[in-house]
Amino acid sequence: MIADFHHDFLTEANGDLSLFGRETVISVCALFRGKRNVTEIFDWLEKYKKEHRKNQYLALEDCGYLNEELIEKIECYKPLCATLTWNLENELAGGCLSSAGLKKTGSELVKRFDKNGIFVDCAHLNEKSFYQVLEHTDKIVDSHTCCKEICDHPRNLSFSQVKEIVLRRGLIGITFVGKFLKSEGQVSTEDVFIHTDTLVQKFGIRSFCFGSDFYGTEDLPSDLKNYFDAGNLRLHFENAGYKSKDIDAIFFQNLEKFVIKNNGMT
Repeated sequence: MIADFHHDFLTEANGDLSLFGRETVISVCALFRGKRNVTEIFDWLEKYKKEHRKNQYLALEDCGYLNEELIEKIECYKPLCATLTWNLENELAGGCLSSAGLKKTGSELVKRFDKNGIFVDCAHLNEKSFYQVLEHTDKIVDSHTCCKEICDHPRNLSFSQVKEIVLRRGLIGITFVGKFLKSEGQVSTEDVFIHTDTLVQKFGIRSFCFGSDFYGTEDLPSDLKNYFDAGNLRLHFENAGYKSKDIDAIFFQNLEKFVIKNNGMT
C-alpha cells in the first residue's frame, strides 16, 4: 500500500480519473497550468469534480492565473494545496530557476490561502520566495522534492528549509524523479530510500511521505515505474530495520492523517 502526494494523471494522462490509482490509499491530483488558459483550467476542474474518487484530492500547480475573482470560484473545488509557480518566474513569485522573490500579488494570495486553509506547496519555489512565503503563513508543504544535501538540484530542499516545514507541522513528499535523486548514473529505489532515510533520521518519521510525480515525468528509477513497484521500495526500509508501523507511516499514514486533518474526508 502507498499514498501519493503528487501525480499528474489529471491533466497529462488523458484518462478517467475514477479508474486511476485504485492501488493508492490516498492520492493528490495536480492540476498543472502549463499553457492552459483560465477557461481550460476550469474545464479541468470540472473534470476533477465529476470523476474523482473519495480518496483523491486536488492540488493546483502553478496558480499564477489566480486573481481576487477567480480565487473565490476555485475555492469551491477545495484544493488541499497549491504551488505559486512552476520552475520560472510568474505573476506571483520566483520559481527555482529564477532569482525573483514573492510579488505583491503572490503575498496577497498566500494570505488568502492561509485564511481559507489552503497550504502553499513550495515545490518549484526558489529559496528567496520560500522564506518570504513564511512571513505570511505557516501552512506550507512540499509535495514532491528531494534532499539538496544529497543531490544539489534547484528543485530540492535544504535541511534548513525542511526544518521550517517540519516546525510548522507541514508534510514533505519525497519524489521519484531521477535527476532530483542523483546527479548522474542510473537511479533505483535505493536512491529514494537514501533521501527518505536521511531526512527521517534527522527530522523524524511524521513529516515525510512520497510524491511520485507519476505522469509528470519519465525520469523514474529503473525499478519504480508505477505504484505496483512500491514493494521494491519497501524492501529497503525493511532491510534497514524499520518497524512495520514506521514504514506504514511513511508509505501512507502520514499523508492520510494530514489530508483528513486539513481537508476532511469527502
